[in-house]
Amino acid sequence: MYYRILFGLFLFSGIQAVGQFGFERTHAIQVKSDLTDFYDNAWAGGLDYAQFSNIDFNFDGENDLFVFDRTCDKVLTFLHTGGAGSDEYEYAPEYEDVFPEMQSWALLVDYNCDGMPDIFTYTLGTAKVFKNVGNSTDGHEFVEEAPYLRTTTWTSEVFMYFASNDIPAIVDVDGDDDIDVLTFGVGGLSVEYHKNMSMETYGVCDSLLFVTENLCWGRFRESGATNEVTLWDTLVYPCDGSYPTPESWHPGGLVEHGDRHAGSTVLALDLDDDGVMDMILGDVSYNNLVMLMNSGVAPNMNSGMESQDLAYPSSSIPVDLEIMPAAFHVDVDADGIRDLVVGTNTSIGAMNHNSVWYYNNSGADLSPDFDYQQNDFLQDEMIETGSGALPVLFDHNGDGLKDLIVSQHQRYNDVTGLYECRMFYFENTGTAALPEFTFVSEDYQNFSLLGVGSGLSYYPAFGDLDNDGDEDMIVGDYHGYCYYFENTGGAGSPALFTTFDTLRNSAGEPIFNSTYAYPAIVDLDRDGDNDVVIGRRTGLLQYYENTGSASAMQLEFQTGNLGGVDVSEYWSIEGQAVPVFLDIEGEYHLVLGSKSGALHYYDDIDANLAGDFNLVDSTLDNLWIGTWSAPAIYDLNGDDKFDMILGNQRGGVSLFSSGSISQIGIPEESMEITLYPNPASNEIVINTNTAEALNVRFFALEGKEVNSVNGYSSGAPIDISQLSDGVYTIMISSGSGVVSEKLTIVR
Repeated sequence: MYYRILFGLFLFSGIQAVGQFGFERTHAIQVKSDLTDFYDNAWAGGLDYAQFSNIDFNFDGENDLFVFDRTCDKVLTFLHTGGAGSDEYEYAPEYEDVFPEMQSWALLVDYNCDGMPDIFTYTLGTAKVFKNVGNSTDGHEFVEEAPYLRTTTWTSEVFMYFASNDIPAIVDVDGDDDIDVLTFGVGGLSVEYHKNMSMETYGVCDSLLFVTENLCWGRFRESGATNEVTLWDTLVYPCDGSYPTPESWHPGGLVEHGDRHAGSTVLALDLDDDGVMDMILGDVSYNNLVMLMNSGVAPNMNSGMESQDLAYPSSSIPVDLEIMPAAFHVDVDADGIRDLVVGTNTSIGAMNHNSVWYYNNSGADLSPDFDYQQNDFLQDEMIETGSGALPVLFDHNGDGLKDLIVSQHQRYNDVTGLYECRMFYFENTGTAALPEFTFVSEDYQNFSLLGVGSGLSYYPAFGDLDNDGDEDMIVGDYHGYCYYFENTGGAGSPALFTTFDTLRNSAGEPIFNSTYAYPAIVDLDRDGDNDVVIGRRTGLLQYYENTGSASAMQLEFQTGNLGGVDVSEYWSIEGQAVPVFLDIEGEYHLVLGSKSGALHYYDDIDANLAGDFNLVDSTLDNLWIGTWSAPAIYDLNGDDKFDMILGNQRGGVSLFSSGSISQIGIPEESMEITLYPNPASNEIVINTNTAEALNVRFFALEGKEVNSVNGYSSGAPIDISQLSDGVYTIMISSGSGVVSEKLTIVR
């Protein structure tokens, strides 16, 4: 891990905090899915590879939905709003910050029987647990309870194995009220059963005390090459029955597992209400679910799976979801009976839209009858374009209102089995003071049929490059090239882009630099004609000056590192710089998206094109909605505030509104601080030149708030022992101003 080393015992800062944008999330602009219907959650930000659990966020007695999207390890929170029997939800991001950082998979399960769901999540080949210590007055709160799940094998305690690309079952297998674990083992061919001994040992279900009871629970094996299941496998260890007792480990110890299986998802539930867990499996290379019925009549009898349904649920429309479907048993419609939601659990060759299948349970909770409802649950109520949404604002029809184009890095085509790119077009059907977007097409100008470049990661930029009064288009693509489209529609008329050519420099050479290209059209040198700046995969900016005339573009390469800008962060060679230049009262400001998801903000640009721009903030307003951030910024309603539509890797967009544009870039009142020690290990102290109470907020580098102290008094110690090693941004605010500093934690 990278650590930035700071010299000296303390860091002194006497800074005038620069007035930043003050972006806050809003849902004020409505979006129509057609001429009459509005999206309920247009700005929720998309879903790709989602996992689902129930939790009552607002303690109103109804189950809400916790969604964890492994695309960028992002939590999304949805409140149930429709009453019993309804599947209506409202996106409620205000609940997201209570959750800790998680990765790969996350399931909410109440392990200590207090009625508050806890968190089980992947970490470093095993799993960790966060206990919910919240309450109905203060809300949910999670503290780390077990950094690593352990299990006892023979007489030794070892880490319980979990794969990052699997989904385990965290469920009471034996009906004794404590939570057990079913997960594929290291070999990935059979399911291991780790029994929780909390009830047997303490008489209560509040502990995580596991023993490994069985290496082949259910007496079945998955093939190492396919998703075929062998029932009642009695030939090969560990399924050969050579146990001294039915539910114990093989006395000879571990043996070679043979072929390894690449990944599976596990849902354990009682499908026939006989007290014994059955199972629903998904496989890494297949689009179907396999249901296994258990032959047992009581738990812990080493019973085997006696039958299977290879097209589950065969009583309805079977799941057909590429690839590696994962099933989740959650109550969607708040009727007290759990339903079935199926997502996809891998990002390679998998469906990334229409990727959440919902089956309503018309039967009982234990003995369900799952009826297919839709394949785009939650996604149908949001702007959802695939993976890697790239929004751009552009007045397509010449009516003076900015319309919305949303491209993406890739969108899975379930007919061809390949990825492609489409430009979604939303017309602004509102007014200058009250914008409103209406979906028109998912293939703007039939762009996908033109044969442009790689067919992936199209990013359009618009500006008048031939001085004819209409805006032309430059499109960057995955291969790193750009393409020029002249707008032949004419000023004041709808844009028309029918022909294109590779964008070339003044020597006639194609403009190219590795993969990915994110162009911006801007008169950077303020000489009356538009220049071109291209964000690159490296995190740097290329600058091509237009040395021709306003009507005869000629692009002359100036630099591959404009302004010394670099958004590749500390740990990555990739930056994926998506530039947006803003002219604020005659001065350029620059906001860049990045692969990390943080927004970078620069000023000191005018008359400094050969120098280094000033990095005001590398985590602008501490916004983070997911990785691969892509901003589009404009005052859409003329209220002297910027509106920002921000794309992310999940394929959706979110809407934000800034503070007053006239205040951006104005220094706030000076506040001096000393912060020490830095680097630190377990506590820090902050001294200031003000006696006012301070609010101190800690942010991880990707922008997620991880800790806060309100009403802090200068000179008092702050406990940071619960924070992991790494680099953090600390925002210290009072009536005297706001100061941000970097803190390194090393132990």
